[in-house]
This record gives sequence, structure tokens and C-alpha cells, in this order.
Amino acid sequence: MIKAITFDYGGVIKLSENDLIGDICNYLNVDRASFQEEYFKVNHLANVDNKSFSHIFVLVASKFNDSEKTKKGVLNIIEKNKDKSHLNDELIKIIKFLKNREYKIALLSNNSIDLKERLLKDKIIDLFDNIVISAEVGCQKPQPEIFNILFKELGLKPNEVVFIDDTPRSLEGADKIGYTPILFKDNKTFKKDLSNILKIELI
Repeated sequence: MIKAITFDYGGVIKLSENDLIGDICNYLNVDRASFQEEYFKVNHLANVDNKSFSHIFVLVASKFNDSEKTKKGVLNIIEKNKDKSHLNDELIKIIKFLKNREYKIALLSNNSIDLKERLLKDKIIDLFDNIVISAEVGCQKPQPEIFNILFKELGLKPNEVVFIDDTPRSLEGADKIGYTPILFKDNKTFKKDLSNILKIELI
């Protein structure tokens, strides 16, 4: 029986209005898959070691073109994309509905230690019964360790937890870890997927 619904942050609760990675890939003239392959090799530096994401994107870009012009170009793209994001208000309404149905609500994010400050600023921190952030716990998705921390904090077994993420890589190993995964594509698809799992009609 599902007792907790856990959400990723970026790309699920907070939506970007632009495609930062796509813009960088176009600038570098590289395909997204190649860029993401290099990104996943070093993203722990941001998610666990708390380096800035600007630092990570420049580091990845240097794998394709290690010139000062390229570094400045990537930083310029990042600056133009800064703060161009918004809360997923429809999803937040669903979270409140689920809380009223007495489901535990958690946040599990590969993110920096300032995420809680952003949640406070957006006035949504109280939506979550538990918050697990990679930079605070020293491991990241899809490592089983971070999910074990989540389950312990929730006081639940893996098969009692649903986890929603917009990145397939973060959901790798879900069958072995034991939780129920949902790949977030959009609100409409998410509502259908979660309704089928919980056997209830969502608002």
C-alpha cells in the first residue's frame, strides 16, 4: 500500500521557462546525448560537493571546446537563463490534495545546500514532511544510499513509496530498490499515472 509520494524539485515542482542545456548544446554544436553523458560524469561535484552549476556546465563544455571564448559564451548563456523558472502551481494543488488524503509528502533532489532557502522563499517548504537533498547527505540519485535515507526518514518500506522525477537516469534501479517510479512528462500524464497507482481520482 502506497503511503508516501516523493517529488523531485527541478523539472517537476520548479519548471524552467527555457531549455538551458539545449541552448548550451546549440552553442557548442554538440548533441544533447553527448553533453549529458559528460554532465553525468561530473554532476556529483554540484549535487554532493556543492560546486556551482555554472562551474559544472563550464567544465562539461571544456570537454568539447576548451577555449576562453567558449567558457565566456557558456557563462553568458547561463546568466541569460538565470531566474527564468516558475513553480508548477497545478502540481502544488495536487500535493495539497494528497496531503489532505493523509499521504506523506517528501522531496528528494540532487541539489545544492541552499535548496531549503529557495523552498522557504517560494513558501512551499511546509508542503513536505521530509526533505532529502544530495548536497546535505553526501550521495545522489540514482544511488540506493540516498533512497535508503529517504525511506528511513519517512519511516516506511520502499514498496510504500512513489517517487516522481523528470530524468530517466534518476529512476534507474527502481525495481531493485523497491519503490514505484513515475517519469514526469507533464501534469496531465502525471495525474493519470499517479491515479492508476493510487486507485483514486486526483483533482
